[in-house]
Amino acid sequence: MKTLLFIIIILISSINFAQEINKNKEQPFIEVIGTSIQEVVPDMIFIEINLSEKAINRKNYTIVEQESNLRAKLNTLNISLDKLALSDSNSIILRNKRRETGVKLTKEFILLVHTSEEVTHVFRALNDININEASIIKTEHSKITDIRKEVRIEAIKAAKEKAQYLLEAIDEELGQPIEVREYNSRKAIVARSNFSSNTALNIVTSGYNQQIAFETFDVKFSYYIKYEIKK
Repeated sequence: MKTLLFIIIILISSINFAQEINKNKEQPFIEVIGTSIQEVVPDMIFIEINLSEKAINRKNYTIVEQESNLRAKLNTLNISLDKLALSDSNSIILRNKRRETGVKLTKEFILLVHTSEEVTHVFRALNDININEASIIKTEHSKITDIRKEVRIEAIKAAKEKAQYLLEAIDEELGQPIEVREYNSRKAIVARSNFSSNTALNIVTSGYNQQIAFETFDVKFSYYIKYEIKK
């Protein structure tokens, strides 16, 4: 009796398994990849400004004077002083030994601006007040998370649209998605500016009216989707 019951269970399992295989074989499908790319212009530009003791026309130019002039210039440019902060690596005045002449004081700030026009004005202003130790350290976009979301959505839409028009070409109709996964995606990387601090200073000291420009960066996502084909 036990042997007979065991044989019946095996037969039922075999039948179910065979039916599942046939079902999978009979269900047609289509696989597509949709891609979306968006070019992004940075709107957060970080300028590192280093103040250090120096002599201008044989007169001592102190850090206190430089910082005062810097703040005055930013006010003139209508750039909020809230955008100016001490660097995380330099939250206090650093003291560096300088050969046999004692101690050299330095102070490092990070200034946040939002357009290439502001960058140009800042570097010109720094040149006017004899502060030449400045460079752009990074650029970002304030809404990069939203941009990535939009690009992902557009990539999925592109995949669906591709599947639809391919099936229409053979008089078939798109069914439900069976599988969706991100495919070979490339997230946006913090962009670097297309010039060095020396280039920027050359622009402001040469008297040109050239405006500093930034490289854009791409946010790109691709999605693989497997759809059923309606019977």
